[in-house]
Amino acid sequence: MLADRYETIVAEDLNVAGMTRNRKLARAVGDQGFGALRRMLGYKTTWRGGTLVTADRFYPSSKKCSGCGAVKAKLPLSERTYTCERCGLVMDRDVNAARNLLKLAGSGPESRNACGGTVRPRPARHVPLKQEPGAAHAGKTGTAFPQGEAAA
Repeated sequence: MLADRYETIVAEDLNVAGMTRNRKLARAVGDQGFGALRRMLGYKTTWRGGTLVTADRFYPSSKKCSGCGAVKAKLPLSERTYTCERCGLVMDRDVNAARNLLKLAGSGPESRNACGGTVRPRPARHVPLKQEPGAAHAGKTGTAFPQGEAAA
């Protein structure tokens, strides 16, 4: 469903082996199947022409302020509200991390620009036409006006 609905999906590369060493988290983390989820997202987004962006395990999504970009040195798991000392932003820790991951997904290079037609890649035999209104076709430049009219 995620690969069908969204063209770009962002996942974090978590240190699952390290998380299972914590006796309090081990069973809950082991039951989630993070590796299988990421593997399935990878091939299903590829099938549907989407992109899976993986944040490096050292990317500070929770520790980084989504407002000003300041990074905290430490943020314990028990602290559920993120408070930035630099700009004063206060929000839920998970919402802050989600905003940082959204910025990470948007910071990548464009796969196609507006001149490319469709956003999702298609097989090579289906070449889209230009989609911008008033775009000139090959060999024709400028804007055409009906006879007798001129640009204002």
